[in-house]
Amino acid sequence: MALSIARIDRRYLYILLFILVSIPLLNPLKLPVPISELTTNVYDPTAALPAGSIVISSFDFGPSTIPENRPQAKAHLFHCKQLGLKVVATAFWVSGAPIGNDVLQEVYGSDFPNISEYGESIVYLGYIPGGEVGMQTFGDDTWQAKGIDHYGTAVGDLPLMQECQSAADFDLWAEWTSGTPGEQQVIQFVQGRHGGPSAVPIVVGSTAVSVPGMMPFYMAGQIIGILNGLAGAGEYESLLNVAYGYPFEQGPGLDAQSVAHVLIIIFVIMGNIGYAMSKYGGGEGS
Repeated sequence: MALSIARIDRRYLYILLFILVSIPLLNPLKLPVPISELTTNVYDPTAALPAGSIVISSFDFGPSTIPENRPQAKAHLFHCKQLGLKVVATAFWVSGAPIGNDVLQEVYGSDFPNISEYGESIVYLGYIPGGEVGMQTFGDDTWQAKGIDHYGTAVGDLPLMQECQSAADFDLWAEWTSGTPGEQQVIQFVQGRHGGPSAVPIVVGSTAVSVPGMMPFYMAGQIIGILNGLAGAGEYESLLNVAYGYPFEQGPGLDAQSVAHVLIIIFVIMGNIGYAMSKYGGGEGS
């Protein structure tokens, strides 16, 4: 048995993985979605904001992490819209600007920005250059950081921007990120200069691989909630689905991810059994 396990052609394992992952993508298994504390701590503080509160939604990621970051941002923006929150969306990554525009059109309608609420309850500033310096300037004086919105309208002509001139006017910062500048720069250059976590609460949507590095900031209260990769996006969608009938689009992806994880665990167990039998049973490889 040890020899047969060791000699399995890895290509067959890849084929098996492909087949098993394809099944839930084509025919969702509708596995239960447990809601993590990290996700709850994004949803609940957002839901607790009074109508009219100002949320900054920052698209700081590129095409390579769209599968994780985009559904996070889209779900949260939908939640903000349903709650009657005001949103100032922006991007400190140049690659995030067109992604943000597409997501806003999905949430607010294909006619965005040509909608009645534009300028009143939703503004898209688009790309703000300068990285960390741009973030700091935006926190200190939003009008100085960006004089026009993404579509060329003067910031001073947008009623919402009359209410949002510095970080002191933000009620929540939602950071959708996959690198630098990202959540650490918001903590340092915005939150740290304008009253700390109580004054500028931060929620983050991140790639799963980056979440362990964020946990010290979460444990310290500098970040109040995190959407953890695809799973975090799916959990948030699940909560919105119950409350508002929001489409649970990440369900098939989460099913496929769960199946893949189970198969990998089985492979690891089989590999260890094969190694142990070979080593201690006197077979080949001892």
